[in-house]
Amino acid sequence: MKSSDFTILFAEDNVGIQKVYEKNFVKEGFKVLLAEHGARAMAELHEQKVDLLVTDMFMPGMDTLELFSILKKEFPSLPIIVVSGHYADLKEDFQNKGFNVKAFFSKPVGVSELKQKIQEVLKIN
Repeated sequence: MKSSDFTILFAEDNVGIQKVYEKNFVKEGFKVLLAEHGARAMAELHEQKVDLLVTDMFMPGMDTLELFSILKKEFPSLPIIVVSGHYADLKEDFQNKGFNVKAFFSKPVGVSELKQKIQEVLKIN
C-alpha cells in the first residue's frame, strides 16, 4: 500500500502546527483532514473513513480523555498517535485502558520522525 491509499486526521488546536502537518503529509500523498478540537475530530470521523488519528492531548472543547473513551467505543480499531507537550509517560496507561495508541511523542516532534512512525503504523513500504 502507498500513502495515497490513506487518510490521516490531525487533531491539533495550533494552526501553525496544523499547517506544517498539512503541507508535509499532503506532499507525501496522504489525504489530510484537520480538526482544531475534539468535537470537530469526532465529526470528521463520522463523515468519512479515517485510517489514522494523530492528536494533541489538550484542545479546546471536548477533553481528549473524553475523546479517547468515545473512540474506544465507536472506533476501536482506529490507530492513534499522540503528539503532546504533556503526559508523555502515559502510553502504557492508555494501552492498559484499551485505547489503540500506537505511539506517543512529546512536542516538538520532528516531521521526519512522525512520518516514519506513521508509515510503520500504516504498514507503508
